[in-house]
Amino acid sequence: MIDAVAMFSSEAAKLLATALVGRVDKGLGQLAGIARAKFGAKFGSGPVAVADLREQVLAACQDDPVFRTELMGAVALVNAAGQRPSATEGVEPFFNHAEHLRAPRESGTCLVYGPAGSGKTELARQIAGRVRDRFPGGWIEIDVAESRTGAVVDLALVKRQALLKLGIPSGEIAADDAGLDQQFGSVLATRLFTVILDNVVSAREVELFRPFRMNLVLATSAARTRDLDALDPSPILLGGLELEGAREMLAHYCGAVRLDAEPDATGALLAMSGRMPSAIREVGLSLARHGGEPYPVSGLLAHYQANGIVDAEGVINDSLAQTFATLAPETAEAVALLSGFPGHWFTRETAVAYLGMPDEVFDAVVSAMLTEQVGGWHRLTALVSQYAAKLPADRDAAFPRLLSHVRDRAVAADLAGDAGRLREYVVPPGLSWTLPEDRINWLHRHLGLITEVVRAAARRGKHLEVCQLAGALEVLITARWLWREYAEISDLAVRAAAALAEGEPQALYARALSMRAKTWFLARAFDTAAADLQRAWELAEAVDIRPARRERLQSSVAEFRARFFEEQADTLPAERASLLAEAEAWLRKAIALDQHLDHGYALGIHHRMLASVLIKAGRPAEAMAEIENGRKHATGRNLSRLDMVAARAFLARGDLGRARECWSRARAELKSTGADQYQWEVREIEARILAAEGQPEAARTAWGQLIGDAWKLGHPRTNEYITEFESLR
Repeated sequence: MIDAVAMFSSEAAKLLATALVGRVDKGLGQLAGIARAKFGAKFGSGPVAVADLREQVLAACQDDPVFRTELMGAVALVNAAGQRPSATEGVEPFFNHAEHLRAPRESGTCLVYGPAGSGKTELARQIAGRVRDRFPGGWIEIDVAESRTGAVVDLALVKRQALLKLGIPSGEIAADDAGLDQQFGSVLATRLFTVILDNVVSAREVELFRPFRMNLVLATSAARTRDLDALDPSPILLGGLELEGAREMLAHYCGAVRLDAEPDATGALLAMSGRMPSAIREVGLSLARHGGEPYPVSGLLAHYQANGIVDAEGVINDSLAQTFATLAPETAEAVALLSGFPGHWFTRETAVAYLGMPDEVFDAVVSAMLTEQVGGWHRLTALVSQYAAKLPADRDAAFPRLLSHVRDRAVAADLAGDAGRLREYVVPPGLSWTLPEDRINWLHRHLGLITEVVRAAARRGKHLEVCQLAGALEVLITARWLWREYAEISDLAVRAAAALAEGEPQALYARALSMRAKTWFLARAFDTAAADLQRAWELAEAVDIRPARRERLQSSVAEFRARFFEEQADTLPAERASLLAEAEAWLRKAIALDQHLDHGYALGIHHRMLASVLIKAGRPAEAMAEIENGRKHATGRNLSRLDMVAARAFLARGDLGRARECWSRARAELKSTGADQYQWEVREIEARILAAEGQPEAARTAWGQLIGDAWKLGHPRTNEYITEFESLR
């Protein structure tokens, strides 16, 4: 069980270590002031070790609840930074459940039970809105059902969703489980916010957030269970609306119809709807369509009775049937098809491709108010989707259209990039990138949809397309460091490549195994990664293709094996020397293959990688030779990264002038190309150069700023920066 107070104390101590010396952000003055008010005016007048701070803060937080609350509030304000996560606001007007809004919960766990259509989620949003001033971090909403396969919830995915919605960039979320757990705990311990967990079915799904009791957890569920009840002794139980609230809601949706003119029929309609919000809305919309009739309420009631409609489900289905009856045939067909769209969310472009119909048909679907929209993405409303899914439509014909469209866009995005990149998937002819949007941004924006398409393609045995999509995504994954998001796709690609290989050695299979191995070793699953890499090497040696192509494949697999050993070396200090030696051996093998092929692009990369390994091994002089060799071949971003390695090598050799020169050049080039993923390393090198130049105050400021920025992300690298910061006493 997480000790949230201990975790908070640890995180607060990291920030205080820099705040007390006044080297970071003026906004941290309040934090330092609270600490000095508690521990004395001289507290922090000299360097204070984070470990000592942690113990002092923890003891004070445990003994003094007022201090703990004050400190948590100050830390949360630092993290809020003037912005709140985007969240779905509650609807206005809100018609019912007023008793739950008069004195809403302000912390801890609040469970909201109710059947489908009872307004559970809406009530949770209303509560979150009522208490928003207490939570500077705002609120986030997570539909747990989206992370559930069968009865199993991917809790790691729930954590990632929470971090993303709290503003942590996807590329900054830890790829390994231990790092993710630490980051999740750090972020939740240092923010005050509300989380709405929709569609939970077990206590395990809620308990992720429970240790952080200063926050408010609003969990909704359709099924009341004993394990959920144990989390909240006074849950909110929803059924139908109160009679007055139900009348108000019906009046809101029924247009010009006068309900007070037909009170008995109105009461009968409300009773038939079970006073459930979703059914009342549909009754209101149906009434609005009959507004010109003499007795519209009685007429609708008679219609229901004549057709055997006696409950909320029947009311909803009848209303939707009337809605669909007013649609043009092609619009109704489009809605039926869209109910089967992979992942349910679609853009205008992808929906049109899926439908195989003119743009105007999709516009008609939107105009009929059958969808909801977030940004440029649409989906059918829940009731419409459920109804339309029962209608006949040729969904089997629609999916191949979507698959081809998404595949062509993704491959075109890949082909518009580096011509020297190794591509083992089958490249369709005649593709080019024609959109004004940046190709990497397009891939990133569509990654969720591409994942759904890959899943659906794998189920249908579309092995070729699975491998094409997985291969085209490589450029995004490496550019934005989205390896955890890629894990499922890479696994499906390995299975697809194996099916295509039919037991024969294939280059595509070797490549897929190499990519999956990287998802494993970045997640610290080294044994699993080792097996994939061993098999990939065996395939690369045995594949029956042109010698030059085989050698290039071998060079690529050797690169993956080198990164595998380097990653292990960074993780296992006791075996560091031997693991770096293995990494060096595999890189020298890759370079020998590159030289035989005269492959300059690969040589530029592999000489740089070898230089980096040699610096880690304490051999900067040898690294310089690799850097010079790399300069003969490196171009563009790789040349900038080579300058970063050179700066580290010159720094290790004490040549500070050359180190700063290389660092300045790399920083300028990477900034101009928007390569943000390297900014941490660029800033780390600067801090080390400042320290070596005898500028301890400037170095402390640089490390302090790194600590502050990493701390706001809850990133595990914060601890490394603390060590560097404390070494400058």
